[in-house]
Amino acid sequence: MKKILTLLVTAMFCLTGTAKTAEEVISELEKATGAMVINFNKEMIASQIGKMGDSDLEQMLKQIDNGRVLVIKDADKAKTELFNSKTDELDSATYEPLTTVFDKDSRVKVLGRAEGDNLKEIVVTVTDGSDCVIVYLNGVIAKDKIGQLINDKTINF
Repeated sequence: MKKILTLLVTAMFCLTGTAKTAEEVISELEKATGAMVINFNKEMIASQIGKMGDSDLEQMLKQIDNGRVLVIKDADKAKTELFNSKTDELDSATYEPLTTVFDKDSRVKVLGRAEGDNLKEIVVTVTDGSDCVIVYLNGVIAKDKIGQLINDKTINF
């Protein structure tokens, strides 16, 4: 019994040692690949509201506090594999998968961290054969509105 308990505790520490937040994954990828990272805050978002022409989207963007976008342009196979392995390290206990789409060389994965009926964090990862992108949003978004925020009008890769 003691051996089983020791094995379980060891396994737990191993799993928690590899689980990462979106902020950690973005920082690691930025250092490893020299990727471009754009940070934005509520004031930067507010400066763009009114220019979009979509009042529903603008209302949702008011709920975003801050975020980051990481872009690896013209990623070779090694960078794409590193990107995929790092994004696979996102803590599954923290982020629940909302959707995943595969189309030929493209892969889009949307994850969220929920509190009640709202998402506090949204992570969108995209690979398309040549570029790799992570969009990280921190704020309060109703779960039933996520489709309006993450669509071809707002995030165009």
